[in-house]
Amino acid sequence: MTATEAGQHSRRALTRSRRGRSWNEDLDTLTRLHSGLLALDDDEAAPREPRSAPAPPARPRTETAPRRDAQQAPADHVPEQLAVITDPAIAAIKETFRYVADAGDKAVGFFYGQLFALEPRLRQLFPPAMDEQRDRLFRALGQIVESVSTPAEMAAYLSQLGRDHRKYQVTPEMYEVVGTALLATLRAFARDAFTRQAEDAWIQVYVAGSSLMIRAAEAEAATSPPWWTAEVVTVEQRADGLAVLTIAPDQPLPFIAGQHVTVQTPRWPRVWRPYSIAGMPRDDGLLTLHVKAIPGGWVSNALVRHTEPGAELILGPPLGTMTLERAATRTLLCVAGGTGLSPIKAIIEQAVRESAVKPRRIYLYYGARRREELYDLPDLWRLEDAYSGFELIPVTSGDPAFEGMQGNVGRVAARYKPAAECDAYVAGPAAMVRETIRLLQRAGLKRDRIHFDDALLAGRYAAGAGVRTRRRPR
Repeated sequence: MTATEAGQHSRRALTRSRRGRSWNEDLDTLTRLHSGLLALDDDEAAPREPRSAPAPPARPRTETAPRRDAQQAPADHVPEQLAVITDPAIAAIKETFRYVADAGDKAVGFFYGQLFALEPRLRQLFPPAMDEQRDRLFRALGQIVESVSTPAEMAAYLSQLGRDHRKYQVTPEMYEVVGTALLATLRAFARDAFTRQAEDAWIQVYVAGSSLMIRAAEAEAATSPPWWTAEVVTVEQRADGLAVLTIAPDQPLPFIAGQHVTVQTPRWPRVWRPYSIAGMPRDDGLLTLHVKAIPGGWVSNALVRHTEPGAELILGPPLGTMTLERAATRTLLCVAGGTGLSPIKAIIEQAVRESAVKPRRIYLYYGARRREELYDLPDLWRLEDAYSGFELIPVTSGDPAFEGMQGNVGRVAARYKPAAECDAYVAGPAAMVRETIRLLQRAGLKRDRIHFDDALLAGRYAAGAGVRTRRRPR
């Protein structure tokens, strides 16, 4: 089978497999995949070394040479209804994705070459430079394969992602093109490991995820716009390269404390970056964003250094599943690093507002490298004074003169975790979030009691430092 014939087969299979699917069926697919991947992880005695596959085709075109695969499907093989994902199929998903993950940027570049060759009109949906934009699909796939999120969390994340993609004017037909390009990438890099069984399993998983996205987008179109315009009201410089922006959407933008929005600036059209809303919903409809200028960051530098009151921004719909309702009335253990304070502060404000009905203890471990980077201490102290059930614990990791807790904020939080039943909320740099999740689980907190923003969780693992304790500052 040539690559062109394989692509045509994949597209027919994707089209046929999507027909008549329900939300429950899609969630069930993610649940069975999640359970199987966890079982595989339990069976693995040690981490596996990256392995090499035969080199992928040099040019990302659909007219590549035939692949030598004794187990490949015949050209007319289109599964009428994919069977339940069996354990071997789950293993095939994990194995074939490992080849793509090991290939890194080569696989990502190949995928987008395939995508734009199949449908050139899709190129206009992306910014000229795609260094930040292009790997988001692979990050989402990585989250699924790594089984970091629960099936319900992943279903909610994918549904929100589908609603967010309305701002790109994505149609259901485009998802089939994306799926075809994804399968071509897996086929090119996994080579002989991409058997018919692996392809059928990937089709089932992709169809489940994309169906959730399409269904959510169609439902949202009846009630909400695909994007909002907003005017910047104030820009407050809090620290070097860090600003707090207050903005006013042109129409009500309903959200839940803990969620984020994507932002586009006039300086960089078609370039979107996510920023958490730093507060619970306000009666006046204003939103607050905490923005740290990242070296080379297009949007962050535009917001911090080149945005003034009166400027116009474009906002995507609210996203994120890290919300207070998931904690019921339990004690809150909050861990925030840097501007990860934004969603955590919103959740704490909401908990304080509900304290008359749902009184609870709230602990916030707020971390940064140096004392001056703890940019929101005055507001947090006022919140602490207003509610006796809230305790603030600042932590620095690189300031020997700091008089409070010192060390990795996740390690500090895990070491001093409340003895009572609690739910943890974690936000900050991706490596810090991953590390904190691992440390909290090691400290005895169940995974379903640890909440974080799926859409913002990306990046590699980073180890933390030790902990030293000193008196708490005021």
